Amino acid sequence: MNNLQLYLSLLKYSISNPEKGIQLLKSTYQVWCDANTKQHDHNYDKIKYDAHEVIQTLFPEEFFDFNEYKKNLTSLQNEIFVFFQKLENQKYPSRKKPYPTIYQIDNESAYFLYILCRILKPKTIVETGVAYGLSSAYILQAFIDNNEGTLYSIDSVFRPWESEEMIGSIIPTTLRNRWKFVNGIATKKLKDMLDSLGKIDIFLHDSLHTYQNMMFEFNLVWPYIKKQGFLISDDIASNNAFFDFCTKNNLSPIILSQKNQEKSFLGIVRKP
Repeated sequence: MNNLQLYLSLLKYSISNPEKGIQLLKSTYQVWCDANTKQHDHNYDKIKYDAHEVIQTLFPEEFFDFNEYKKNLTSLQNEIFVFFQKLENQKYPSRKKPYPTIYQIDNESAYFLYILCRILKPKTIVETGVAYGLSSAYILQAFIDNNEGTLYSIDSVFRPWESEEMIGSIIPTTLRNRWKFVNGIATKKLKDMLDSLGKIDIFLHDSLHTYQNMMFEFNLVWPYIKKQGFLISDDIASNNAFFDFCTKNNLSPIILSQKNQEKSFLGIVRKP
């Protein structure tokens, strides 16, 4: 699909789906605003480069059998490998490949989420943004291994080549009994979800990475996170939202570098 075809497809889709068309325009405007806003020099002092290092920083006095964690992930990682192998020859954007694979959370960050969930044994996690569902699958695998926990996810179809069928398509059937998916956007669905759940253990942001949307989600969800719970955000270097939120609340984040993109980071902050 060339650029002209892409724009015509989006225009036609927006006309026939005016509400989603307005959302597309809002998202595009927010991205434009971020691109024309000076970024802070985040200058995070202690960037981590692997999941084990992050875990040891969070739990310095505890010992963990990381080899056992890796063994438990073998089956899931094989399924994920096969899934992405099938996508390799598919063109993006298309119905069969609605999301660019390079923009997803990387394997090291997903592995970190699995270990964190195994340690904390959370009962409730909320995430915004699913796409193929890589991070969701790792979280759900931890829930299965812990024999407790439910993941609540919010995502929606925003473009003509996307479909609800492909949201979370990487998640194996065996893990889905602990997954509750809500079709919609966070600005309309997140508050009601949080009110219905009460306190949550972990929040994961991986939806629209714009300053306006990220600050909205961070500020909304923070009061619902339990003490010693976590707020985690993918793609924190795309704008100043995570930096400003942590500064405003006097928080000291841990930053995990992601290998799938240059200057891509996962931000992790624990609620005091």
